[in-house]
Amino acid sequence: MELKFYGNREPIELIRRMVCKNREQRSILIHGEKGLGKKHLAKYIAAAYLCREHDGVPCGECKSCRMIMHGTHPDIINVKANANGNYIIDETIRPIVSDSAVMPNESRYKVYIIPDLDRSVNTLTAVQNILLKLIEEPPEHVVVILTARSKEIFLPTIISRTLPLAVSSVSEGESQDYLKSTYPQLALKDILLAVAAGRGNIGRCKAYIEDEEFANCVSAARELCDAVISADEYRILKALFAVDGKKQAAKQTLELFGEIGADACLYHVGTTSPTAYVSCYEQGAQQLGSILSASGGAELYDTVLDCIGRIDANCNLSLTLNSFAVKLSDIVK
Repeated sequence: MELKFYGNREPIELIRRMVCKNREQRSILIHGEKGLGKKHLAKYIAAAYLCREHDGVPCGECKSCRMIMHGTHPDIINVKANANGNYIIDETIRPIVSDSAVMPNESRYKVYIIPDLDRSVNTLTAVQNILLKLIEEPPEHVVVILTARSKEIFLPTIISRTLPLAVSSVSEGESQDYLKSTYPQLALKDILLAVAAGRGNIGRCKAYIEDEEFANCVSAARELCDAVISADEYRILKALFAVDGKKQAAKQTLELFGEIGADACLYHVGTTSPTAYVSCYEQGAQQLGSILSASGGAELYDTVLDCIGRIDANCNLSLTLNSFAVKLSDIVK
């Protein structure tokens, strides 16, 4: 793990100031979309807290930083959920509360990182209630860092007792710099393709390089966008046929296409902030925004959400995608 966090200067500067003033917040809630680096920021904060330099920026050279980079620091506990994303109360959460009384092995703090709590649907409330006392009054040597896509999933009592840190997308230049340092063997053209697919979401840029299925979904979403722009129902059906029979790929493709539609709406109204745009197909979103009205863009996005909901409800995938194709054709006629 590189002890650097791209973009997001405000939370990084806040952490630096707290460490320099010996006023470290010991209950932290990191929230933001998938791929924006929530778990990476949690490790960065742990490194900043435990670094021997104690200036709020991990040096990357001291014993503590080296152990963190190699994932071997005994005082950083990465809590794991089960295969479905749920935290098992008696196996993972209660033991944290018991273990928190034990002093750290190497450092001034013992850091518990509990990621992706939004996935723990079945046990979310129970997890929060059990952790509440620890979060309210952590021992002097304990830091608890929670991550989730949205802080709205948390109980008000948890939100009021933690420091919320929002992660946001980075510039495409920062994405490119990260990929160059992480994948030095890649040609520049391949790095630029990954940046175009992930935009300011570094996690997605990495997925485009490492995950063939995700790369295929990006291609399918782009083809679907081009088909909608051309208002060709046969081409729309053909684009959707590429993911028919593959539930997760279909859902991923529709989510990516929905983001293209959302960006199209932003282009239609002239949004100027570059970090507001998140989709994998900048040119396609611009063209789509030029032919859709504001109401048409909203209808397209709602249609995508409805289709994803039907897939989640285990409706027949082929029929769902065919119905979706017809609705898309009607929107752009």
